[in-house]
Amino acid sequence: MTIELAGITDVNAIKGLYETLFEDMSKLQPDFFRAAGQDGDFIKSVIESGSDDIFLAKENQQVLGFALVQQKSTPPFPCFVPLQYAYLLDLVVASDQRGRGIGRQLIQAVKDWAAARKLEYIELGVLTQNEGAVRLYESMAFTEDRKVMRMRL
Repeated sequence: MTIELAGITDVNAIKGLYETLFEDMSKLQPDFFRAAGQDGDFIKSVIESGSDDIFLAKENQQVLGFALVQQKSTPPFPCFVPLQYAYLLDLVVASDQRGRGIGRQLIQAVKDWAAARKLEYIELGVLTQNEGAVRLYESMAFTEDRKVMRMRL
């Protein structure tokens, strides 16, 4: 298996994995998420951006998973320390490929990407019900630093 940057020819494979991600999210939080597809133009814009990237896990030319990472800055408000960081927007591994260490390798690629850019940290969001993902992130030294809370009306 290899980890490589996505190109325009990978858009359809990434779209297929987004369907898996959105389906999983809809099962975990059906009141807030639904199964859907991802806009191919969004994927293309990330690939062509120059500041963001999509890492692919590939084996025999098949895309097994991906990690979409963005370079961000803390908000320009006086209370925030000005920092540059990597935001891991999406990480997904094909359902039949989970448990092989693919997610771990994709996160390592994101970590290397962030270090090469001299960014201060990596941030991500994860649904609390996604216990497998939470375990993976915690095993790779991610720690919780805030909670998002909702009140239904």
